[in-house]
Amino acid sequence: MIPRRRILVTGAASGLGRATCERLGRAGASVGGLDTNATELRSVIDEMSDAGLSAVAGVADVTDLAAVESVVHTIADQLGGLDAVVNAAGIGGYTGDVVRTSPLQWSDVLAVNLTGVFHVSRSAIPYLRASGGGAIVNVSSQYGLVGCAESPAYCASKAGVIGLTRAMAVDHATDGITVSCLCPGPIDTPLLARSLAQEAGGKLEPARTRGRLLGGRPGSPDDVAEAIQFMLTAGFVTGSIVSLDGGWTAS
Repeated sequence: MIPRRRILVTGAASGLGRATCERLGRAGASVGGLDTNATELRSVIDEMSDAGLSAVAGVADVTDLAAVESVVHTIADQLGGLDAVVNAAGIGGYTGDVVRTSPLQWSDVLAVNLTGVFHVSRSAIPYLRASGGGAIVNVSSQYGLVGCAESPAYCASKAGVIGLTRAMAVDHATDGITVSCLCPGPIDTPLLARSLAQEAGGKLEPARTRGRLLGGRPGSPDDVAEAIQFMLTAGFVTGSIVSLDGGWTAS
């Protein structure tokens, strides 16, 4: 059983977010899934409910602060409060170097990957305080720690999540809230498949980094969900930046 039982998970409709919702639900948590894709999110929540797991859905774009505030309030009301948050929503893709990355691409990637974490955390922390404390896990990337070809916006956004995590850990320790960051490497998700399908960067970066996965395979969404579950329950883990990359950043 997971001790923090009322958990908000963003990016819940697919990939890492979906796997996290399902794993936490099986561990006994009541999960509030937040995503912008209403159809896929409803499918995830219905499947969890059909399996006897406790789950509710909230549709919002994490870049829209007013929408996030409204949905977080609704989810907290339905769950009877919040004890934890997992910020897993994100977008990827190769945008070219800084000359070829358009201002719109730059702002779109940072709006989801970094400002979205700020919006959700800002909206949820009052509910964690009301519960007497809690835990937040922010999902960054190995590309928050190292550079990636043709991805300045993505790398900047994910590095920003690391800095934001550390600042939040310092600010909210007195609230009894732990804040940590997980940096997954290549994970077998639809997001990875879409990125690899891009003609230029999708071929350049895998060729540049071939052989860096020491285990010889990408991770699975449940590998990430397992690490998130641990980070939510480990009371002495805060301000931590945890690599989950199969040795990618070590090689």
